[in-house]
Amino acid sequence: MSTTEYIQIIIGIGQIIAVAIIPIIVWVLGIKYQDRKAKKDAQLRVFLTLMADRKSAPITKEWVDALNTIDVVFQENKKVRHAWREYLDSLNEKSPHFDSSNSFRLDLLSEMAVSLGYKNLKQTEIDRFYSPKYFGSQMSRQEILFQENLRVLTRSKSCAESFTDEEYEQHYKELMEQQGE
Repeated sequence: MSTTEYIQIIIGIGQIIAVAIIPIIVWVLGIKYQDRKAKKDAQLRVFLTLMADRKSAPITKEWVDALNTIDVVFQENKKVRHAWREYLDSLNEKSPHFDSSNSFRLDLLSEMAVSLGYKNLKQTEIDRFYSPKYFGSQMSRQEILFQENLRVLTRSKSCAESFTDEEYEQHYKELMEQQGE
């Protein structure tokens, strides 16, 4: 065999290998890209949830759920996880930082923003929040309605007949026992 034939055989083998390997490489790179994108999307969802509800009163379940997922979705970001631990500590009523928990919340959101590429988002912008008076008055009315319904339901045998004081005490104890289950 001549060198030309050897070169043609090597080129043929190279083409066969390339045809077999290139799709595998593209597949692996595609999976890695999708994995990175899914992680970034999860981080963004957590961040946006925390930003949307950052000053909601009372706090929402979504806010709490997002906080509780920080260690998972930001597992590779030590700064965000450290800021989360400091904020969590500041939420404890016995913490010396309890009165300044807002500062720790801003630090956490700021670290998350930097991690996600929002480097120009300042803490003063994060601290800015819009909540119309209507939402506050609506929440107040709902709380009043809830408390009044609770009072009527716990103090009454039915909507038309009230408990005596002794019956109320017994009924109240039963309600508390049921809650403790």
